[in-house]
Amino acid sequence: MALTGEAAGPGEARLIIGITGATGHLGGLLLARLLADPAVAEVRSVARRPLAVASGAAALVHVQADLQDAAARRALEGVDLLYHLGAQVWRGRGPGGLEHMYRVNVSGARNILGANPGAVVFASSASVYGAWPDNPLPLSEAHDARPNPECPYAQHKLLAERLCLDSAGDRCTVLRVAAVLGPHADARVSRALQGYHLSVPAVRGAVQAVQWADEADIVAGFLAAGRALLGNGGPGGEVINLAPADWLSAGEMASLAGSRVVSVPRSAMIILAELGRRVGLTPFGADRAALISGPLALSAAKAGEVLGWAASQTSAQVFAGALARGWRGQPRNRR
Repeated sequence: MALTGEAAGPGEARLIIGITGATGHLGGLLLARLLADPAVAEVRSVARRPLAVASGAAALVHVQADLQDAAARRALEGVDLLYHLGAQVWRGRGPGGLEHMYRVNVSGARNILGANPGAVVFASSASVYGAWPDNPLPLSEAHDARPNPECPYAQHKLLAERLCLDSAGDRCTVLRVAAVLGPHADARVSRALQGYHLSVPAVRGAVQAVQWADEADIVAGFLAAGRALLGNGGPGGEVINLAPADWLSAGEMASLAGSRVVSVPRSAMIILAELGRRVGLTPFGADRAALISGPLALSAAKAGEVLGWAASQTSAQVFAGALARGWRGQPRNRR
């Protein structure tokens, strides 16, 4: 059995797949691929927002619920494979915003793992490694995860990784994903990226190494991980990076954007970014500004060896394509 595109063999049971976060950027793209797979009988979706009606070879059952809700766990009970993509990416501005973010990202993961899925693919983030001056280039999965203290999203992702691996063991694959762009990217992210036409921010004295992955490549990586888990029982209990083979410096991004690099001390970068978030200029603040404090580029060699996956587009191609595409007309995704 393989995901996707292969019909179930004679007498072969078709799959029941669970997915969280299908109202988000990558989740929506993955859902469409799953529904089109004739080897999938049913897709069970859980997200906080309604889901547009979708059709395909598989039936779709969507439950609108918070990841912490008992209804979310019940909806996913006994699925053959769970893709856990649901998360709160941006920190809320209210006094309880950070606490709520933790409940969604960590307590929510614990809750849905209680559904006892047959296997789990967990979408984590490159940010769990942290951006530190002493990071090697590129970072392999053997490198310690050291989230930056300013980035609660990265801290939560690391905690959720451990929950998934502890709960599902060799039935789980954790995918650490580089920054993703594409035609379906959140308009808030794409709009912020257009600022690179004016200048590329940099931390004074810090080396910057940034990867930009194409949305279709990353969805292909998710499917490859699912195939491996269901097809031969492996690569269970693994952490695998998904990223292009190249990375860009601040100067290279400025050259592609036709702008210049503006370097400021790290402390000033953190303050300015947080101010921009608080007044609503960007959806991110210190949490993402910290991620240019040092090189943060991943090796995807293991993904090639274990999953047979490699990015089809380079960071330079994805970044240039996003700048040329602009942001108008792109969706404002919410999980």
